[in-house]
Amino acid sequence: MALIENLEHEGWEKFLRDSFRYALEVLKNDRFRSVGSSVDDLKSWLTAGGVARVREHLNKQMEMRRFPLSRKVAVNDCIEQLVQENRGALLDLMADGIVPDTRQDQFEIYGLSEQDFQDILSRIIAGKRPFEEWMHAHGHSDEEIEEIYRIIDQWLMQRGIIPH
Repeated sequence: MALIENLEHEGWEKFLRDSFRYALEVLKNDRFRSVGSSVDDLKSWLTAGGVARVREHLNKQMEMRRFPLSRKVAVNDCIEQLVQENRGALLDLMADGIVPDTRQDQFEIYGLSEQDFQDILSRIIAGKRPFEEWMHAHGHSDEEIEEIYRIIDQWLMQRGIIPH
């Protein structure tokens, strides 16, 4: 049974969650393993265009099958939650070239909109320091911020990205 057919029934959310997680596991460990059609749908959409492609296909299919608006919203909300919950696995698959590294997916994985990113970039270009502002707003001290920068610098030096 195709994924969209399973989203018409009670328990659709658990089914989608389980299928999404399993698709990520299969893509990581044995991407050519034979799986059911629902997981196969997710695998093929993820490898062809990432989360944006999953959302695109499901929205198109929900429209064709005349899903009520409340179910469409719930499915999209569930996908958004799954992206956040499985951020690490998705980033690993992107790094390995299994899932395309799309700008839209990166924004979604990091919990940013493209407008948020543009705002942050504009602030950096203007000489502001959004990271420090955010850290201070969440109760972190200058010492903690300096320690984080020290750890980042060490990592960059160890990898030869910046000189010692």
